Amino acid sequence: MRLLRIALLSLVSGLFFTPPAFAAGTPADVVNAVHAALLNNMKHAKEYGCDGRVKHLQPVVDASFDVPLIAQTVMRRHWGELSEAQRNQLIAAFRETTLVTYASQFNSFGGEEFTTQDTDALPNGDQLVHARLKPGSGDTVAFDYILRGKDGNYRIINVVADGVSDLALRSTQYSRLFEQKGFDGLMAWLTDQNKKMRANCD
Repeated sequence: MRLLRIALLSLVSGLFFTPPAFAAGTPADVVNAVHAALLNNMKHAKEYGCDGRVKHLQPVVDASFDVPLIAQTVMRRHWGELSEAQRNQLIAAFRETTLVTYASQFNSFGGEEFTTQDTDALPNGDQLVHARLKPGSGDTVAFDYILRGKDGNYRIINVVADGVSDLALRSTQYSRLFEQKGFDGLMAWLTDQNKKMRANCD
């Protein structure tokens, strides 16, 4: 259960530097598309293999998340210190982290069930979609997806699991690494993490 929570939280770090068209439909539709992709990978995990699971997730991750905004938010004030090439390099590494994390952790099906609940409008215009993940055994996990609209369409900009904001966690982590090790150090850490996950992605 803990691994499922970590994997879902990690989705918002999966950033891609060439934004595709915004996901169509209501905020709940966007969340449902993410859940459907995860369940599909879980049910066909062995058939797809790691590379296949990554491939099936790519279009959903790229279409459902506001990647540039997430990247800027995670890096805080340091975003302005990066060149365009550095931003693209960092975003690509984040995206790889997300895809491999999901491919590694959502690699079997044991009766898990996602439920998308009501949607609330936040004061700034963002939309908050409440959802639940019921595992085959264990406690249900509450997930709140925050989406921002653009031209009538919505993209996810944050995931809050049991009250814990992924943006806040990652912002603290990556900003600290950047301050301690610089851009190259942060990239080396992300690259090493991705390699380790790839090596253990069955």
